[in-house]
Amino acid sequence: MDATLRAPATVLLAAGLYTNFFACVVVYTRRDATVIRLGAAITLAILTEFLHDSGNHILSPLQQRVFGPMLWHNYLSLVELILFSRADRSELGDPSNSPPRPVPGAWLQALALIFNPRRVGTKWEVKGIPKRSKAQGRFSFAFRSVLKALLASTIIDVILRLPPKPEPHLLEPGKETLYAFWTLSAEDVIFRFMVTLMFTIITCLTVICMYYCAAALTVTIGSNKPESWPPIFGSLRHAYTIRGLWGRTWHQVLRRVVVAFGDFTSDNILCIPRGSLISRLSRLFFPFFMSGTLHYIMELKDDGLALGRFGVLIFFLLQPLGILFEEVVQYTCSELFSRTIQRTIGYIWVGAWFWWSMAGFCFEQSRTDPPPDLAPIPVVHLIKQSLLFFNRNL
Repeated sequence: MDATLRAPATVLLAAGLYTNFFACVVVYTRRDATVIRLGAAITLAILTEFLHDSGNHILSPLQQRVFGPMLWHNYLSLVELILFSRADRSELGDPSNSPPRPVPGAWLQALALIFNPRRVGTKWEVKGIPKRSKAQGRFSFAFRSVLKALLASTIIDVILRLPPKPEPHLLEPGKETLYAFWTLSAEDVIFRFMVTLMFTIITCLTVICMYYCAAALTVTIGSNKPESWPPIFGSLRHAYTIRGLWGRTWHQVLRRVVVAFGDFTSDNILCIPRGSLISRLSRLFFPFFMSGTLHYIMELKDDGLALGRFGVLIFFLLQPLGILFEEVVQYTCSELFSRTIQRTIGYIWVGAWFWWSMAGFCFEQSRTDPPPDLAPIPVVHLIKQSLLFFNRNL
């Protein structure tokens, strides 16, 4: 086979093995077959690594940085279905009905689960995700999704190409301090706010781009319906508390995974009795610990950050502390102010919290040289190349 075709063919083979192996496990494995399901999770990890390595041969460096985390997050989502939710043929399809589907239908439903991390329309649907306001046709939805993905990617490209690089002294070690605020000048405080804000915007746009690319692809080929892809983010009206931001406004793609692993750690490894204060604290702490660990591993593997940089892990571990603090304040002070004033103070509090807790994460990323193609879909770069091509041929 020609070398130019071998790499894409390998990716298709790896993707076929990955998806159909999961479907086979769900359709043919009993819920109580723990050893078989554990072996399946290990086998699926090997297939995931095969698909990851295959994809790296046809993707740009930045696309690899997007593809890698997406793929491994998807793997953990499937492991949650295999080992914790114990999904099987009898539970596929509409959660309100009845007898198991025939094998072909169940197989297609299992394949659809791979691209439905929030489990929309199933018995495992994540709570709190926004609902789509009106139904859309398949191709209308796919077209709109492509436009959203292209727009998000183009905005990322424009944001990162237009501003000049910051002066080196603004990114010196120590500028992301969590406690020595007296060492920061007014310029440092403003720059830290801008870095945090721009990092948040770019992260949101990247998630939107990835989400709607996947939505357009899966809906077009018929593996999902438009209803399986509600808006990725919730309303900002919930973001006046840290808990509301993480639980309602931010995307819930990893929620089922991190909560399941957190519950398993608390219940089965540490054997903490449910209902106790320690149990509640552990269920708050472990999902953030799990999420931080995932992000940290992906940064080391795909972003090229050096060992010993723990900004992302520290950021996630600080979040449960912030939630506990704000709940104590709400409990003691909720009667002192009107709801409007509470929300106003809340938005200021959340902004200040992320200015403080997110700086280490953002500054580590800002000190890393970005790849030449900055956007997941380099629209600006493609337009420039097209113009150069036409100019040469005129």
